[in-house]
Amino acid sequence: MIHASIFELDSIQSYLFSSGRLRDVAGASELLDQLTEGEGNLLDQVARAVDISDKIDFPRRAGGAFYAFTENKNLLGRFLDLWTLAMQQQAPGVAFSLGIGKGERYLDAFDAARNDLRADNGRERPCLPLAAPVAGRSRRTGLAAVDWADKDGPVDAGTVGKKRFTDLAKAGFLKRFAPDEVDIGWRDWPTDFESTGKARSFPFRNDDRTVALIHADGNGLGSLLLKIRDAVERNDGQFVNLYQAFSRVVVDVTKEAAREATRKVLLPARSGDECLPARPILLGGDDVTVIVRGDLAIDYCRVFAEAFEQASVRELDALREKTDIDDLPARLSLGIGVVFLRASQPFHMAIHLAEALTGEAKKTAKRHDKDDPDSSLAFYRVTGSLVDDYDSIVERALTHEIGGRKYIDTLGTYFLSDSSNTPRLDDLLALAKLLGADDMARGPTRQLMTLMGHSKTDVKRRYGRWRRLMAARNDERARLDDYDHLMRRLSNIDEETSLPYGADDSAPDILRSPLGDALALIGVARGNTTTGAQTAKGKVA
Repeated sequence: MIHASIFELDSIQSYLFSSGRLRDVAGASELLDQLTEGEGNLLDQVARAVDISDKIDFPRRAGGAFYAFTENKNLLGRFLDLWTLAMQQQAPGVAFSLGIGKGERYLDAFDAARNDLRADNGRERPCLPLAAPVAGRSRRTGLAAVDWADKDGPVDAGTVGKKRFTDLAKAGFLKRFAPDEVDIGWRDWPTDFESTGKARSFPFRNDDRTVALIHADGNGLGSLLLKIRDAVERNDGQFVNLYQAFSRVVVDVTKEAAREATRKVLLPARSGDECLPARPILLGGDDVTVIVRGDLAIDYCRVFAEAFEQASVRELDALREKTDIDDLPARLSLGIGVVFLRASQPFHMAIHLAEALTGEAKKTAKRHDKDDPDSSLAFYRVTGSLVDDYDSIVERALTHEIGGRKYIDTLGTYFLSDSSNTPRLDDLLALAKLLGADDMARGPTRQLMTLMGHSKTDVKRRYGRWRRLMAARNDERARLDDYDHLMRRLSNIDEETSLPYGADDSAPDILRSPLGDALALIGVARGNTTTGAQTAKGKVA
């Protein structure tokens, strides 16, 4: 009989950003990484304490998660008892799910453990220590305080655990973002948004404190797992080796993409002895979170996605040669969510918005091609109060309803490939560059975002006047032609259209425009927190 266990961390992003301090986030990143990976990780320590030696197999162990298989039920129980105790002492407050199962085959035991994990996923565990009515509380999290920090005052148990890892001299997590040929250590990454000019502070650009919170998640992993499952169905004895190979492929591909983005984007943007203009937060499997200086974010995403796809092609080819799985996907791709915000705004809300944007990007990509979705990106630029619900943002700040039709000032998702039948990020960047030129007559274009909430007639009149002025000037006619060409490519908007909105393929009564997205990118590029930005429907900040 095979006995299996699956352990996974839940709500990782909420745990990482709960205190709101970059130094604590950095410590939490290293803490979670040290649960299952790196030299001296907790999983190895528990394994040695229980003396499991080679009696338990771990086909997967990454990002604070693992699969465990053994024929010895009692040994697995002893291991899990000590693991859950030690894990909660090292990382107080982190949510987790644990599933246990058994079966005659590896696959049967795995399925039983997976079902048990799903049942455990909804279980609410108490956050210890429990707070009495008169207990002091952490000002940042509201949880019961167990210690005092000079800068933060009372701090809760979870934050205390994170602060133990804020000394990153021995950090292994950051090495995954460092190219092998470059000597980058823990001192090269910032840990402070507040102490501008001091050691380890974030290298902002002049007075612009805009950063981008980037969250990326892989496409195609479900299809890949199905192929591996089919192979295990044919030969159950391959389970451990195949799942280990799958886990290595995902980790290696993601690490290579992270290092390439550092090599091509972060290092060239570095000035003198300053820290690199980014802060890695999470790299667990295909799940990546990083904070990047605002003006570098789009380039970072492009390089990361391109390197991820290229590395996945190579690694999947190698996996195909090592196994008898001939129908592996040709590549893996990414869904990416980006939130542009000021460094002083709450990251614990921004990460939920970034995850929602990632989900939107992945959903749109799969709608275009379910079997082989392209890498895609969705973004939002925060200019007022931060809201973590993307659907609410679209409805309240980006949508105007006129005559029973909805006009939405974003296309939502852009694709990083050269496919001609989807909105391409390159075309949006070209549009932003065109409209952002200092001598471009973009005033009426910017005002459209406000006018749509008021008078459709006024919008048509002003937009038509802008076009006529551009067409009447010989030196501007070429720019107008470029503008029309890009609008056609992005959303099939013809130059004869009286409004810069095109039909949404998914809903006939909805019209969308890329102008809001272009103006947001112009604002990021200029370091301006108000250019063309909407904080409420029909209003410009």
